[in-house]
Amino acid sequence: MSSLSTEDIDKLGEAIIALTKEVWVLRDRQRVLEAALSEAGVLEAGALDAFQPDEALQAQLAGERTELVDTVLSALTARK
Repeated sequence: MSSLSTEDIDKLGEAIIALTKEVWVLRDRQRVLEAALSEAGVLEAGALDAFQPDEALQAQLAGERTELVDTVLSALTARK
C-alpha cells in the first residue's frame, strides 16, 4: 500500500473544496428554481420533497450515480 505525498494530499484537499463549492452552487440554484416555480404556480411548495420517481427514473438515476462515482474513484486511483 502506498502512502500519499504531501502534494497528493494538497491536491485532494483542493479537489474536495472545489467539489463542495460546486455542490453549493447546485443546491442554491435548485432552491431558487423551486421557489420560482412555486411562485409562478407551476409547482406546489414541497412537491419535490414528496415526489417518488417511477422505476424507470429510479433506474436512470441509479445508473448516472454509479457512473459519477466510478468516474471519481477512477480519478482517485489512477496511477501516475
